[in-house]
Amino acid sequence: MFPAGAAGFGLMILRLCAAGMLVFNVLTRPVVVASWEIAALVIVSAMLCLGVLTPLICIVAGVAQIVLLFGPERSPTCFAFSIAIAAAVFLVGPGGYSVDSLLFGRCLIRSNSR
Repeated sequence: MFPAGAAGFGLMILRLCAAGMLVFNVLTRPVVVASWEIAALVIVSAMLCLGVLTPLICIVAGVAQIVLLFGPERSPTCFAFSIAIAAAVFLVGPGGYSVDSLLFGRCLIRSNSR
């Protein structure tokens, strides 16, 4: 569930790309960005980069991408890749180099029956 090594670094890069695409799509809008949007963007991006509550944050990022898609003068191709990256992180998980792996790391379940 939380692979380490090369796979863990790959998942960390994927999380960083998902956060970067979200920041890019919000900040390149042709309209003025409100301060609450910037605050929400910083929080969601930081949580995604660090791997905190990754499945929930990926859903939030994906919904935000879909909402942003319907704005003025937007490229559907860029948003398709952004949503695909968020979906990939959601499906694969945060990886071994995340806060989620520290909080919900591997555990050994033992049965009392013999």
